[in-house]
Amino acid sequence: MRSRVLLSPLLTEEQCAERVTAADIAAAADFVSATRRREFLTWRAMLYDYLGEKVTIAYNDGAPIVVDSNIYIGVSHTADMAAVVVSDSPCAVDIERKDRDISRVASRFFTEREKSLATDNMAMIAIWCARECYYKFMRDRLIDILSGVSVTELDFGRGVVLVEGCQGSRLEMKIEQTAEHIVVYVL
Repeated sequence: MRSRVLLSPLLTEEQCAERVTAADIAAAADFVSATRRREFLTWRAMLYDYLGEKVTIAYNDGAPIVVDSNIYIGVSHTADMAAVVVSDSPCAVDIERKDRDISRVASRFFTEREKSLATDNMAMIAIWCARECYYKFMRDRLIDILSGVSVTELDFGRGVVLVEGCQGSRLEMKIEQTAEHIVVYVL
């Protein structure tokens, strides 16, 4: 399988109805928020469409997995867009709107190095996405998102962000932009 990043605007529940399973529709019905239902159903419809089949999805430590498969997935969404990464190896993704104000979060959660890289709101969003993506990729809920993760390089021109974690782990991620979103992922 070829690793892939999939992006889609959130679909309506009606648009997803024939593209997802009855179990997905029943699970989505438990969400109070219509937006949350659309996020849940959209990423599943995207995945099934890409794979050409409706696979069984479960959760391991809060992260979605494809049951009885060597396929890895990562999922993220905003109020208007869903992102899914699909790969033969561990992967993760995070997406944010470019107009999101990250400044309050940055002042409390960014390292000094990250603050020096955060020259504007887009850089702040990319750093936040990279931190989230690292956390999702590591699938370790014991990682301290504040002290256990640090973005050390951010290069929009090359589309690269480098993240260092606790115990010296280093992870190179990719950055992509749409007109309204920043997407950070690792495949």
